[in-house]
Amino acid sequence: MNTVGTVSSSRQQVSILIFVGLICTLGYGYLAIQSNNDSGIELFDFLGSYWAIGVLVLAYWLYLHNNNLTLSYGAVVFWAVVFRLIGIVGSPILEDDFYRYLLDGCVFLSTGSPYGITPESLFQTHSLSKECQAALTWVNNPDLPTIYAPLLQYIFALAHIISTANINLLQLILALFDIGLILILCRFAPAKNVLLYAWNPLILKEIAFTAHPDIIGVFFLMAAFTARYHQKSALAAVMIALACACKIFAVIALPYFLYKQKFRYWLLSATILVVLYLPFLRQGNTDMLIVGIFAQHWQFNATVFELFRNFLPDLIARGLCLGIFVTGWCYYFYRYHSTHPSNEMSYDFSWTIPRFDWIFGVFFLLSPVANPWYMIWLLPFAVLRPSYWAWTLSLVVSLTYVTGINLIESDLNAYEIAKWAYAIEIAAISVALFYDYRKKKLTLSGN
Repeated sequence: MNTVGTVSSSRQQVSILIFVGLICTLGYGYLAIQSNNDSGIELFDFLGSYWAIGVLVLAYWLYLHNNNLTLSYGAVVFWAVVFRLIGIVGSPILEDDFYRYLLDGCVFLSTGSPYGITPESLFQTHSLSKECQAALTWVNNPDLPTIYAPLLQYIFALAHIISTANINLLQLILALFDIGLILILCRFAPAKNVLLYAWNPLILKEIAFTAHPDIIGVFFLMAAFTARYHQKSALAAVMIALACACKIFAVIALPYFLYKQKFRYWLLSATILVVLYLPFLRQGNTDMLIVGIFAQHWQFNATVFELFRNFLPDLIARGLCLGIFVTGWCYYFYRYHSTHPSNEMSYDFSWTIPRFDWIFGVFFLLSPVANPWYMIWLLPFAVLRPSYWAWTLSLVVSLTYVTGINLIESDLNAYEIAKWAYAIEIAAISVALFYDYRKKKLTLSGN
């Protein structure tokens, strides 16, 4: 046994790990510094840093994967915490949604409910604090009530109670949920695969920097699967209800927890949702009204829907996409339960959990709206079974920020994506999908 060679190889691996960690730290540090400028970070400065970090992380994973090398969970979590601390001291990047989160917390505490109240109706009021007035000044779509679900509103209110309209506090709360999700992934996936999520620039940008609250729903969704794996049906029912109370499309996962379960678990999930919604229902408004408007009229970064809309009326195209998804979902649900017994979660978590990377991937493919932060819902599942398409998506979805609102002297509409950026996004994901298909085909054929 060549002890000297082994020690040398181990030192080399540690050196590479530290090098990658430090370069990512510099990249995220640069984003934090630039985001704190009065004018914010320029689009192509953001894209350059984002892609540099993303390519480095993917290259490091390929190095570990191709050489069959291991990585410690401690190292992955340590650097993940470092990157998130940097994001928290930074400012939201190319986004203004966070003003709505801060305003919702203000309005919730002032009126007892943030629902049914348009920001424009608050412009003449003097009951809001100076910090809340600042959030109101910059909130987008001031003619529409809030769309964010009840559990998120409780989080916004909690943050407001601790520190009024403080975006850094909200970033910290969301980063804690994100670290919690990483720790769950560490229980079921190799550290080098967890790295793909924990160090990923999309995750850092959308959560630690920009404070998109989807991570709360994703955390509860993964916690629900963890509870199911340990045969804790009551806890799983609670966790999936909390996920649904964060984002409406988490209901896609709900039947996987309640199918063939006793009635009391159905009742438990329903009770959790009623308890969370009841204070707002009593005041006459919830998020459902604006969710309906969103589903009927919004469009951004659409793929199949955009194709259908070239030949069909908008409403029919939306209905067709929904019908295709429901049909595909039903088919997969049937196939999944016909090949997995009711106690399947007592075996290998990674290989028996439903393919929610596929399910959410198809959902976003067919959806009229596929915001970059939505991809947070599928990426944890791509940690369990990595694919080139999912992690390519995490890189190229940043191109959806190449819009009229971010391009100076552009003739694009505010939320219109530049055609060249959209073309690169679609082409890169298509190539990665084909590579995954070819790789699987070769593996199955024994070549």
